[in-house]
Amino acid sequence: MTNVDMLRRTFLLQTTALTASAAFASSPASTLLAMPQGKSEKPYDVDRKFYADGKARPFAGNTIISQIPLRTPANDALTLVRNTLATHEFSQCLSLLPPSSYHMTVFEGVIDEQRKAPFWPAEVPGDAQVQVCTHYFTERLKNFALEENFRLQMRFDEFNVYRDSGATLRLVPANLQERNKLRDLRDRLAQCLGIRSPDHDNYGFHITLGYLVRWMTPEQTRDYASIQRECLGYLRQTFDSIELDAPRFCTFNDMLAFDDKFAIGQRPHCLTRLPRSQDHTSISGVITETP
Repeated sequence: MTNVDMLRRTFLLQTTALTASAAFASSPASTLLAMPQGKSEKPYDVDRKFYADGKARPFAGNTIISQIPLRTPANDALTLVRNTLATHEFSQCLSLLPPSSYHMTVFEGVIDEQRKAPFWPAEVPGDAQVQVCTHYFTERLKNFALEENFRLQMRFDEFNVYRDSGATLRLVPANLQERNKLRDLRDRLAQCLGIRSPDHDNYGFHITLGYLVRWMTPEQTRDYASIQRECLGYLRQTFDSIELDAPRFCTFNDMLAFDDKFAIGQRPHCLTRLPRSQDHTSISGVITETP
């Protein structure tokens, strides 16, 4: 039996035992997850990224992410955590994502629903389709330089209902060198793409396993917090750090899948095709071509 298998077995035994004891936990319920006094309020991502029944809502945009591929140790471990959450009653309040979608966002692109500065580049009309902005970013990134075999080393930092709603695993750079490398990359991407969010310097790196779609009861929240602590312990025992490949430019129509376009630092094989209604438009001196 490998070390990972032993940890997995121990982890599953621990979480099974916690199911019976979590109701007696003394931690206060998270205000992020519990029903607020104003019962008309709903979780933040309901009718934004998800419907109240947990189904994905259309939510289009583009982004730069480091993917966590299927059939890798990191994805396998995250899938085990996801499946463990799914066995508990509180999971009825979460819309858990497919493991094929797991990633860490390196730099946020644009979303269809947020079209003003500083979240949308000034060179792209605010009423343009998202595909136009994707094409603009593709052009801007064509000559973006990134060292060969670029990798990021990250550590699991926090999995905590008292800080984040949903199922959010926070990550931090593994050391100061990695922190500086990631900061430099993000600063260069902001300059290249012409967008810089207000939280640029303090962005919280994370892996999302699921979104909150229903308020949890105080008991469910305490149970969830206990299981999260065990999950985080398992991940920290399994990985001193995780290595992420070079970030990739992707598009998405919802939160369930990310369409990989190209690796940052590698010239795209072909430009993103604009919708026909947008052909022959000019953006910052770049003319698109009709096939």
